[in-house]
Amino acid sequence: MVAGTGFRVVGVPDDRLRKLARGEYSTAEDRADAIAGAPRTMTFAEVQEATGLDWPSISSFWRSMGLALPAEDEAALTAKDVDAIIASYEVVAYGVLGQQTETQLLRAVSHTAERLAWWQFESLVDDAAGRHALDAESARLVVLDQIADMADIFEEQMVYAWRSHLSRIIRRVGAAVAEIGSQGSAPTPEALPLQRAVGFADLVGYTPISAKLDAVELDLLVQAFMRSCRDIVSRGGGRVVKELGDGIMFVTDEPGRAALIALDLAEQIGRDKTTPPARVGLVWGRVLGRFGDVFGPSVNLASRLTGLAAPGDVLVDAATAEALADQTGLSLEAQGAAAVPGMGEVVPYRLTRS
Repeated sequence: MVAGTGFRVVGVPDDRLRKLARGEYSTAEDRADAIAGAPRTMTFAEVQEATGLDWPSISSFWRSMGLALPAEDEAALTAKDVDAIIASYEVVAYGVLGQQTETQLLRAVSHTAERLAWWQFESLVDDAAGRHALDAESARLVVLDQIADMADIFEEQMVYAWRSHLSRIIRRVGAAVAEIGSQGSAPTPEALPLQRAVGFADLVGYTPISAKLDAVELDLLVQAFMRSCRDIVSRGGGRVVKELGDGIMFVTDEPGRAALIALDLAEQIGRDKTTPPARVGLVWGRVLGRFGDVFGPSVNLASRLTGLAAPGDVLVDAATAEALADQTGLSLEAQGAAAVPGMGEVVPYRLTRS
């Protein structure tokens, strides 16, 4: 233990923790300002004066970013905030985007960035704790010291990943539009716009199993499951829409690809005994895409089918079975009809490899 600090030091290069304990490093506020790119010196009144915008416009931007409004006289904003507020206002004022769309995009960026920042910070803490045999609080002190130096690396990775994914979206949507044009048909105006395969995979018996695990064991279980799912889905050409604690939701642009992903998930999750087995539900149908998520009856049905599936099984509905009927290497077997709440009677089909 370091005298007077309540934390211990084991194998940390350059005696970083002892320097932090003696106050030889800058404060957390200084490091936060360094990452933000400017110190927090401005109140909302000063920002109003600097931008020429009214209070509703500025507070709307702040709330859209998912940030709590500070006290009226609190110096909580930076020159970077002023630039961002003006840029957001001009996008709408010059007619590039409507106000509602700009608000949605701000919320999307802020929500994603907050989740990413926490993910990065927690990963660094885990790394420091594991490599230097530190307790949780000591590991956080090390990360607080180092993270400002890594901000540029994180920014480069984020921009690279964003551009890579955006370019893939453009290619994928372009191919889908070209296919619709070649077929000479498009969805009717009242139909949901996107035809997608939606799948869910969840761990069987997660609740009773997790109740018996300590924090480290539960963390390892969740990480192993999510890592395997993301690897399988991305390798198969799909996209993980969201993680659900004990499950995932994924989408693909065509049913055959989704079927192979679903089978891989059902066959590979739990095979090495590090996680329980998974069960999968899959539906091919029309959905509405919003906020990076998808919505519609197909999504609800896929979730319900997952709950009906046995461990290691994949269930699809009759329409999806028909869409997969000509796919080589697949076999479909009708199961007994089941009553699905809110959807009536559904006949699931068990999907396997032929």
